[in-house]
Amino acid sequence: MEAADAVVVLAKEPVPGRVKTRLQSRFSPVEAARLAEAALRDTLTAVRRSRAPHRVLAWQGSPDPSAGDFAVAPQPDGDLTVRLDAAFASTFQLMSRDVTAPDAVDRALLIGMDTPQVAAGQLDADWNGADAVLGLSDDGGFWAIGLRRDRPPGVFAGVPMSTSRTGAAQLARLLNMGLTVTLLPPLLDVDTPDAAERVAALHPRLRFSRAHAAIVARAERDRYDCSAVFDRAFAGGSDTVADPPAALPMELARWSGPADGVDRLVVSRCQGPVIDLGCGPGRMVRALTEQGLAALGVDASGVAVAISRLTGGPALHREIGAELPAEGRWGTALLMDGNIGIGGDVLALLRRCRSLVAAGGLILCEVDADPDRHERFDVTLRSGGIASRPMPWVRIGGRALRDTAATVDLLVEEEWTSDQRSFVALRVVG
Repeated sequence: MEAADAVVVLAKEPVPGRVKTRLQSRFSPVEAARLAEAALRDTLTAVRRSRAPHRVLAWQGSPDPSAGDFAVAPQPDGDLTVRLDAAFASTFQLMSRDVTAPDAVDRALLIGMDTPQVAAGQLDADWNGADAVLGLSDDGGFWAIGLRRDRPPGVFAGVPMSTSRTGAAQLARLLNMGLTVTLLPPLLDVDTPDAAERVAALHPRLRFSRAHAAIVARAERDRYDCSAVFDRAFAGGSDTVADPPAALPMELARWSGPADGVDRLVVSRCQGPVIDLGCGPGRMVRALTEQGLAALGVDASGVAVAISRLTGGPALHREIGAELPAEGRWGTALLMDGNIGIGGDVLALLRRCRSLVAAGGLILCEVDADPDRHERFDVTLRSGGIASRPMPWVRIGGRALRDTAATVDLLVEEEWTSDQRSFVALRVVG
């Protein structure tokens, strides 16, 4: 059997904000760094358990005291292709200086710190006489590459790194150089939150998996109701975002400002009295009362309701599904700013609006610009360092809403677009 004489781990110090940045769509920089550190420890353990007589850490950062049994080769400045090439050069140079290394030492296998689930047996794979080995990853890259001492120059030069075709391009480069290649079984890199979750579930005994479970459990304990995040947002959380962003654009400046010309076109179509569901800081309630219409806002955010009241917009701090005043007697129910998506179930929300509005009344909805869109999301809100539990939300366009409304005896009275915002007016029948 012909296996690697040396295993090289290409890694860098797990400093928050500098490692596992793609995990930060779900985890904080500190949490991502904790996961990176755990993944590195798992990787080093697998290397120690392999039969390779030599271990090298191609390292970027401050010295790592936990890797004292590894020969350390500092990474040079430069892109990944430069650092890969340097890691192999340093490894063969280090082994040539090792008086205990046998003359036959000429095969080095390099891995990263992205596959904590790697097993010693995979590192001890038989090269079968090949000039190189390559382990492809599920995201299109590669998790391992092995080369002999007499490798040709330029193995990595010009190969596009960190793309969905990196693995294929690297394999093509090896073959085009006339090298024979043995392929290793593919592994999943933990570069994305979904991949991290999958690896943690499949390999629960890893340090990485235990760290992942602890972080997720703590995050779940620390998550807030969506109303608390909206409270933070309306109290000045300018960094408030929705994840995914496409689900709910957080247009706080517009929501908190005065009614604009588009809003006033909606006001002109309302028949009183008007209930504004999800009123936020009350811009529409104020605009309605300024036009002499009786109006009431309803919102789950206590801060938003307080702002609305302070600025002249009557409002209640209440969930839409709770008992509301004058049920069945409102002339218009407003669902502005995409609030037709509240709850993630458009049909259920329309039924609730229908129970609030008198026969012959209106439900005015701001809808998606794409008339056929009907997409459900689980949205996490983040503001001022806190995150919400997932909140169901829907984005729906006018044509899709028309089809849904017809099932509960709501007729489309009017559809219009103004300044790239789209609206539908539904008439309550019977």
